[in-house]
Amino acid sequence: MATPYDDTFKVFISENAQDFISWLVKGAQLKEKLLTEFEGRKLQADALLSAILPETGEELLLGIECQSEKDPMMPERLLEYNLRARREHKRPVLSSVIYLRNDGEVQQSPLRWEIPGGQEILRFYYLVIEVARMTPDDFRQLGLPGLLPFMILTRGGTTREVAEEIFSSLEQAKKKDSLAAAYTLASVAFGKENSIEQHWLLRRLSNMHESLRDTPVYQEMTRWAREEGHEKGLEEGLEKGLEKGLEKGLQQGLQQGLRQGRQQGLQEGILDVVIERFPELMRLAQERIVTVNKSEILRNLLVKMSVAQSAEEARLYLLEVGPKNDNEAVNS
Repeated sequence: MATPYDDTFKVFISENAQDFISWLVKGAQLKEKLLTEFEGRKLQADALLSAILPETGEELLLGIECQSEKDPMMPERLLEYNLRARREHKRPVLSSVIYLRNDGEVQQSPLRWEIPGGQEILRFYYLVIEVARMTPDDFRQLGLPGLLPFMILTRGGTTREVAEEIFSSLEQAKKKDSLAAAYTLASVAFGKENSIEQHWLLRRLSNMHESLRDTPVYQEMTRWAREEGHEKGLEEGLEKGLEKGLEKGLQQGLQQGLRQGRQQGLQEGILDVVIERFPELMRLAQERIVTVNKSEILRNLLVKMSVAQSAEEARLYLLEVGPKNDNEAVNS
């Protein structure tokens, strides 16, 4: 199933195509952005850019792949992309892969194929960039604003200070799609278990909401959140409830843990949907659902918040649940 991350990097690279070319092919200038889905068996690359070389004026195609984890088949994938692009566009192609995280040793260029007896029949060169082995200063010194989101993934770069530097720089440059990519990369860098930093990111995202609302990446993140939100609450709730019940070791504790865990999971699912769709209602949502102790009500609310067509409609749904004294909640 596709996730927001699939389209994030395609849009991110597209908005900053010249910066990527300047980084990977020194001195080259962007000519055009080419389609990345090739004919025949469905095959889609992250980016394919046409560049003009500085000294000769000749044209070179630059293929770019962003990879979050090492893939033993990456060299073969790059080779296949290279051949497809060369065949379709009748131009030379330089392939590259950007590894976003440190996932152990990755296969370096070149790819070599030999037949029994040791005779080499193929040698394929490609660029390998390992962001996790770089430092924030490496990207600052490049002087390419479009590449700043990578700083959060560098050695020593996973901090609020670096994240704030990235967000502020991109806001000033009015790079909306890059802002969405930067948030995604920061969330990945901090890790799912780091709830403190994740909540800080969500608050920061709420402040950026208006500027991001119309970006393709943000809309894709919202759609994905709606689809995932229905199942997330039940799955997390059952898991947490089971853990709590097993710790008590009693049937009564198991039942209570399942019930409480289910409710907590549903509450978290609702907050996830609110954060992605209507971040301005975050405080109201927290106040309304914290006192709800019936899973049926929470489940119905999760569905309603996922399909609400406007912030006002979502606000009315929230006001239907929780404490009876609505004046304070409405004014918050």
